[in-house]
Amino acid sequence: MPSRQDASPLKQTSAHGCGVSVERCAELLESSRRDVMLLDVRPYAHFAKGSIKGSLNLCIPTTLLKRPSFDTQKLTNTFTNESEKQIFAGWRRCRYIIVYDAATSDMKDASPLMNVLKKFTAEGWSGEGLILLGGFRAFSSRFPTFVQGQQVPVSDTPAGRPSRMHIDLPSVAPVAGGCALPESSHAAIPFFGNIRQHMDLIGGVGQIPLQVPHSFSESKKRLLPPWLREVSESTDKGRKVSEKFLSLEKKELERMKKALSYEKSADASTIGGSSETFRVAGIEKGTKNRYNDIYPFDHSRVRLQNVSPGGCDYVNANHMKAAYSGKHYIATQAPVPDTFNDFWRVVWEQDVRLVVSLTAEVERGHVKCHPYWESGNYGPCQVNNFSQKFIYLDAQDPQPTDMELDKPEDSGSPYIIVRHFGLSHSSFPFQPLREVTQLQYPHWPDFGTTSQPTHLLKLIEQCDKVIAATTGPHPGSRDGHANSRPVLVHCSAGCGRTGTFCTVDSVLDILKRQRSAAHASGGNPNQWTHTDNVDLIEKTVDDFRTQRPSMVQNLSQFVLCYESVLEWTVAQM
Repeated sequence: MPSRQDASPLKQTSAHGCGVSVERCAELLESSRRDVMLLDVRPYAHFAKGSIKGSLNLCIPTTLLKRPSFDTQKLTNTFTNESEKQIFAGWRRCRYIIVYDAATSDMKDASPLMNVLKKFTAEGWSGEGLILLGGFRAFSSRFPTFVQGQQVPVSDTPAGRPSRMHIDLPSVAPVAGGCALPESSHAAIPFFGNIRQHMDLIGGVGQIPLQVPHSFSESKKRLLPPWLREVSESTDKGRKVSEKFLSLEKKELERMKKALSYEKSADASTIGGSSETFRVAGIEKGTKNRYNDIYPFDHSRVRLQNVSPGGCDYVNANHMKAAYSGKHYIATQAPVPDTFNDFWRVVWEQDVRLVVSLTAEVERGHVKCHPYWESGNYGPCQVNNFSQKFIYLDAQDPQPTDMELDKPEDSGSPYIIVRHFGLSHSSFPFQPLREVTQLQYPHWPDFGTTSQPTHLLKLIEQCDKVIAATTGPHPGSRDGHANSRPVLVHCSAGCGRTGTFCTVDSVLDILKRQRSAAHASGGNPNQWTHTDNVDLIEKTVDDFRTQRPSMVQNLSQFVLCYESVLEWTVAQM
């Protein structure tokens, strides 16, 4: 399973490393051990269960390894165990540096390992960088005497400061909601080295100036809500937004430490009831997760209904709702083939009528989303994809068109794909066929932003049209309105782009409600937020991050939230 941080592969040349067989590796360890440094890049939970003797655990997100500024000194600083840090600091004296993961056997799949070796060659190291073909699995099977079992040091770390990612894994993990979880309580932060927040704050979050609308003026600026006005000052150059995002990142860092640590004394039945207690679910559900470092919070996760005894109700998805908004979302990963049935089951059970996809199927040669929208039977659900149209966003009045091109992107205009499905369920043969609409916006790259805020706003406008056209109450809604139905939103991991879309959509919903209330009371619609000093974007992202990790994943996406809301607000003046 790939890490969420895996990106496009590097050009694999012998300048940075080449493959080495398990036999040659064992030979080097026997004959030249002092000249060899072994680096295990697997998550610590796996490293602790077994590793090659003398190896160091170096599990760093690929997105950081690709940064030129993330040099060997920063790699050294990731070790909190002083003896390990000293061993790693001697890398220049080594003739061989061998890196290995779980089971990579083909060099074309070894780009994360190449990224590690590149750090040393970039600083003038002239030794031989090697990638262990077959990884730990092949080596441990062939040379078990070179393998050590769980070794958790307890004395080299300063008191009160847990060593990086140390965890004891029990032979039988506890189960909550059908999802097995680690059980260690004294030092456990499982997989934390693979979690984005573990390292991203080392160099801060950067600073990106906001782009203001073309029609922006001083007179319009004075009409903005105070929180939006202060970040749009030209002299600020994105400083305040950067500070807000850094604050959110620090809060998430602490939240994830709690969520990825499991206290034995905690009662699973009370975990969801406390707003201060967080816990992740599904760590052991490998085939149900697209990435091995994105897991849902247990208290807000979507649960499959009517699960048989001993069955699993797990799906990598969370219910999300901002405090001041009436919008309700299900944020989820792009389903993998093993979860297509679960995906459509969620759509049926939660009475979803709108699915928003914010990713292309393939980006830079990597599969980001599998085609779950093809007609067919998915478990008890039958899906009929009976219509596909395109909405070109740069058109003056974007409308669905039947024009189908072999490659719609050849038109040069960003577009939305509109698919209409008929959905039925074998257990409910007498229920009317449900119509479900999918809006797919494939022009938003992973970890990136849309080309311009207006495209995101037009996508939200199209979503509002679909919601308005939806009739009939949600079975569990209190107010009986179709708007109570959740909108299912996904990108690839269901965090960055998904969080950005949901944030902008929710904030616009709040502003529209305030504007309507002011208009209904006879007030000036341009004065609806003057007394509100709460930064609605910061507040909404903060709310969402307590419901699903990593919502709005980086600063550029956070900035896009402000630019989009600013674009919409100015357009209302």
